[in-house]
Amino acid sequence: MRRTKLNGILASVITASMILTGCNATSTPEIGSGATDEKAAVETKDGESLEDSQGGTATKETSETEAEKAVESGSSETEKAGESRETDSKTTEKSASDSEKNGSEKNDANSFSEADNEKLSEWLESELTRLKEGGPLEKAFEPGDLKTKDVPIYFNSAESKENISLAFFDPDESVPYISLEDVPMVLENAYLIQAKDKDYKLTFTSDGRTATLTRESGTWMKLDFDENTITFLDHDDFLKASNMDSLMDVVSERALASESSRDLFEHTGDSYERYGDVLILDLDAYGIDLVRDKDKYYMPLAIINDFILTRFYIPLVYNGKSVILFTYGGLQNKILFENGGSQNEEGSLTDIGELYYAGDTGEISPSMAVFNYNELCMMLDYNYGLKETHGISSFDRIFLQTGTKLQLLNPDPKVIDSALAEFINKNLDDGHSGFILPSYESGVDAEIENSYGSSIAIMVDEVQRFGIARAEAYPDGCPGYEEVGNTAYITFDGFKPIPEDADYYKNPPKEADPNDTVGLMLYSYAQITRDGSPVENVVLDLSNNGGGDSNAASFVLGTFLGTGMYSIHNTMTGAMMTDYVHVDLNLDHKFDEKDSLQGYKLYCLESFNSFSCGNLVPSVFKNSHKVTLLGQTSGGGSCMVLPCMSATGTVFQVSGPLRMAFTKNGSFYDIDQGAEPDFYIDDEKNFYDRKALSEYINGLF
Repeated sequence: MRRTKLNGILASVITASMILTGCNATSTPEIGSGATDEKAAVETKDGESLEDSQGGTATKETSETEAEKAVESGSSETEKAGESRETDSKTTEKSASDSEKNGSEKNDANSFSEADNEKLSEWLESELTRLKEGGPLEKAFEPGDLKTKDVPIYFNSAESKENISLAFFDPDESVPYISLEDVPMVLENAYLIQAKDKDYKLTFTSDGRTATLTRESGTWMKLDFDENTITFLDHDDFLKASNMDSLMDVVSERALASESSRDLFEHTGDSYERYGDVLILDLDAYGIDLVRDKDKYYMPLAIINDFILTRFYIPLVYNGKSVILFTYGGLQNKILFENGGSQNEEGSLTDIGELYYAGDTGEISPSMAVFNYNELCMMLDYNYGLKETHGISSFDRIFLQTGTKLQLLNPDPKVIDSALAEFINKNLDDGHSGFILPSYESGVDAEIENSYGSSIAIMVDEVQRFGIARAEAYPDGCPGYEEVGNTAYITFDGFKPIPEDADYYKNPPKEADPNDTVGLMLYSYAQITRDGSPVENVVLDLSNNGGGDSNAASFVLGTFLGTGMYSIHNTMTGAMMTDYVHVDLNLDHKFDEKDSLQGYKLYCLESFNSFSCGNLVPSVFKNSHKVTLLGQTSGGGSCMVLPCMSATGTVFQVSGPLRMAFTKNGSFYDIDQGAEPDFYIDDEKNFYDRKALSEYINGLF
């Protein structure tokens, strides 16, 4: 390959200032150090891309977008975690690439010597050749003698802990492995916490070459220590909680804290399920080893996180002192905005968050630096749900193409965090993916740039534009329920989970609370159907709805359609499912024809701001032909959020493998392009002039 062909990638490497001076673990070039030889190779391989990959469930955190806070004090916030578009805004706006630590410096292209450029060029040529030939990533380390360390493991609480013995085979004793005999204890606790699954049971068996973890249902996960592979007979079935009603049950009402809340939902039993293919994780492709030591079997702790726990929104990490397992969003107190204020100090840590950030800080070891990169490539190759549409064959390749790879291999955790934030926000830029919190090595106060990509910037502009228009029409805040003549308007900006202490049967909602989606539906139904009600038209206003909880979205679909329907395609396994749900809308403990708004003229107001679940609902409406769409094409967002935790402890999220869809003629159709309105409204002010809008609606038919 001639040097001229490398100029574009070389320029991206140089301008990205990817300087590694003295990183002994990798074959990356040593720049500016006076060295004449490249480091010994311990890095590289293109993780062979699986065409489709991913995973995700449905317990979500919330946070208000900066744009809405600016334009609407007291209004409902745009939902972020679970199904939202916004990336976390709690990190600072100063780039960590300004820091000078452990020999890493910020340089521009002019600061590179001719020798430096030659080293980069040779390294890039070697990398591109390896990728072309399909070569594997180099191992982070060759497993050595077993060393163990007993540490506490915390289960979502500083008060709930047990002890666990971690194993280390790297020379730096920094990459944690877990004995397969301890995996059942970890997962049984996790499923109890997150899915209220008391019947989950996992059994360990071994026969020398292989070790198997078998669920109470009979499905299994088999580890072959000769082939260095992990095989799931059926990954979706292996992850499914025993109390779930369907293969990829994102409603999962049985996991709700309140038993009375579970009684609001009924699966019809008519779900369509198509099981996926056998999933085989080829660890050799990513330079990661399973290790057998005599009669003990070990796997990296990170794999348990990446391929099981993140799907249940309960990631875990070893922070050098403890293993921390927490519900996603549980490291920081939720910030609830009311009348422009907040109930919690912004960025304040929970007790489990304090434990997390009490971990070791400082430079990342050579073994962990490369393991972290390899593990990140494997996790994203399998789990990112938009690989095909983004033109990503492998993340090792795109990290190289975007000038990110050397930064991700840097021993300075702040450089890694900054590079990951930049990549997610600027290169993925898909609305669901986002950098959330810095690693424990960087520290909670680390200044990590967390800016927007171009797509997110457009979304923020739209939120501002529509927020200003609504604030002008409703300076005191838009009501959750409003009647204008013969038209009822139901408005909320995020699909909120049912409160843990809610018991709507004993205490039916007495007000229209936009922060309680199911309660708002129950209240609105009671008002619309009351004796003497003038209501003929019902408008669901999702024009500023950024998404949220799938339970709530299912309840809204049931409210308007009688039967809530959603479809899912798992891009990792190929599994497909369509589920049907009834809701008890009139609180009579029955599921019948009275439990919907069918019989009224139904409308949904949508805009580019209608994202994720805010896009799913109008997409299903569009296909049902029972609800008329008004406004502008919704903003898309088909993949469910997958919470992620790197081996070095960086918290982020991506569009996961569960892609929401609608089904027509037996085919699954992705909803990422959004739902086009039946009647277009161009001026955002016309969305909120409800007197004029009601007159317009009455004149449609």
